[in-house]
Amino acid sequence: MERIYNPQIQPKTNNSKNEKIKEFEKLVEQHFKEQKMPSFYAEKLHVTPNYLNKICKSETGKTAGDLVRKRITIEAQRLLHYTSLSINEIAHDLGFENVSYFITFFKKQTLTTPEQFRKNTRH
Repeated sequence: MERIYNPQIQPKTNNSKNEKIKEFEKLVEQHFKEQKMPSFYAEKLHVTPNYLNKICKSETGKTAGDLVRKRITIEAQRLLHYTSLSINEIAHDLGFENVSYFITFFKKQTLTTPEQFRKNTRH
């Protein structure tokens, strides 16, 4: 009845999974430098890590961990391309305890080292 008399009011079609993913993405944006574990985000969203993974998989095709790693990688690429920060400084900025772990992480995600990536994007 409400829609008939007030047609400007749209029925709510909230997909709670989709809402959780949006909240998750916001949290990742805020915390990816210091929080790399999906369990942190699951706790903030009041769900289990398994449930967070399940909804991420069903909504995006990727696990929660994949999405966090993707965000870290994008930021690393941005810093490598647009700044003159050293690899060490970037690793530190992104919350990696040592530069060798950052290099290993980056290479696993992109199939290239941070040094090679920087060289190839600065022609």
